[in-house]
Amino acid sequence: MLEIVPGSYLTVTPYGAWRAVSRSDPGMDRGILLGVLQEAMSPMLSMEALRAWTPGATRDEAFEVLLKLQEEACLEAWPSPRMAPIGTLESTLPGLLAALSDTGQAVLADRMGFCLAIAGYPGDTGEALAAVGADILSVAERQAQALSRLGEHLLDGWGNVDAAGISGLSFWPIHIGRTRLALTVSGRPRFNQRAFAELVWALYVRYGKV
Repeated sequence: MLEIVPGSYLTVTPYGAWRAVSRSDPGMDRGILLGVLQEAMSPMLSMEALRAWTPGATRDEAFEVLLKLQEEACLEAWPSPRMAPIGTLESTLPGLLAALSDTGQAVLADRMGFCLAIAGYPGDTGEALAAVGADILSVAERQAQALSRLGEHLLDGWGNVDAAGISGLSFWPIHIGRTRLALTVSGRPRFNQRAFAELVWALYVRYGKV
């Protein structure tokens, strides 16, 4: 029988953060990831916490999903708690955004195109890209059912590509709580970096319970 190792504090990996925010679909796996991300301090893994993250699931079902998340490298366990990024989003987000692009350029906007943070762009360019990203993802959202029939990957993100198929600019939906943000990245995305997990964690602590 599976048992919880006492004294394990959970954080979400970059891949786990991507799994948590790339779609808004409900599920036990996403429920566990969001339960961890909503806490400003990494929560201690306990049976009580696992039950809270997987309402309606049996003990065995909850453990099976938790084990799968660990095997898929979505969660990390630490002997002591970790803290979410400290500081206001205005001061924290630009540095995290810069690490998500090989050019150091990225923009985060809300679903209406209001610019939340800019890295590497002049203000007016960043605001224009925020509006473009929000518009593109709104179109994709409206056509999600038709696009999913062509492949679920078409819901992950959109890119501006040249004749060789190389993307210079890409647009990614980030689902935080009940809202969908638009992340615009110049060059090659670096979502496998710790900065992506930190970005998602900071956003979820701020907006995820709304």
